[in-house]
Amino acid sequence: MSGFSPWPSVLGIAPPGSTCGGQSGTACDRFPADGRRGAAHRVQAVLRELSLVIRKLVVVADDLGACVATNKGVLQAHREGIVTAASLLVGMPSSKAAAEAAAAQGLPLGLHVRLTAGPPLSPGPATIGLARAGRFCALPQVLARLSLGGAELRRVLIEELRAQVQAFEGLVAQADHINSHHHLHLHPAVLEPFLEVASQAGFPALRWPVERGSSGASPVRWAQAQAFALLARRGRVSLASSGLFTSDHFRGLAAMGALNAQALAAILRGLPSGLTELMCHPVAGAVGEPGTQELASLCAVSVRQQLEAESIQLGSFAELC
Repeated sequence: MSGFSPWPSVLGIAPPGSTCGGQSGTACDRFPADGRRGAAHRVQAVLRELSLVIRKLVVVADDLGACVATNKGVLQAHREGIVTAASLLVGMPSSKAAAEAAAAQGLPLGLHVRLTAGPPLSPGPATIGLARAGRFCALPQVLARLSLGGAELRRVLIEELRAQVQAFEGLVAQADHINSHHHLHLHPAVLEPFLEVASQAGFPALRWPVERGSSGASPVRWAQAQAFALLARRGRVSLASSGLFTSDHFRGLAAMGALNAQALAAILRGLPSGLTELMCHPVAGAVGEPGTQELASLCAVSVRQQLEAESIQLGSFAELC
């Protein structure tokens, strides 16, 4: 998290190599020289506690509004599991019902911008080859069109993004975050318009998927995660100028489709200090399907126990930022 220091003054501990300067409440004041051995153990204990206390986790379920099964899975993962926020697709048949159900149970929502699924909410995408027959084209076709770039593409993207933001604002009282389906906001042709619209609309947080730690990911998934991370790193200058907040760390891409109880436990064990966003896709579907497996993992009692045992703070972006 930008500007976060692992040495809070409230604990009165000076960082390695610094001097106490005679200030009360420092490590030197607490632990005089004649008790250095015991002091060292106490300092280590405080640091261990500190490293646990500052670990914060936002668990974001994507694709809310996609269909009834996804809606049920996301809502259940919030009621019974560790999901703390969800990303809503607008302009879909299940969007309104999903937003109403989320509001009823206090589930914070962000906008899940879509440019590769469902109907566009503005006329522009159909005029430049991003949509056909009333629906966005599939990902390969959209990527091909984005690669052509151009001023007209930028205009169309801004128009569509604003239309989706407006639809979201009509369903959700307060936004928690913004991201995109297939993480398409990281595409060089999409990033600038996306950041412009998101910043103007006042979204408080943005997904920035730079993932470290494989957690048993398949080579394909890990390669995909690293590709997104590369795009994110290339867009850091644009991100910085937008003023949008992002988490310190990100998890979930590498484990996508395989977020079982073991993978989730490994992610939590390796959770770094600071704020981490964990992406997930719970679905109330048939037994054995990836989304159903994720739902079971997110709702497992052992996962909640692990969070408590390791003092990981759980919440939405609004609660933890």
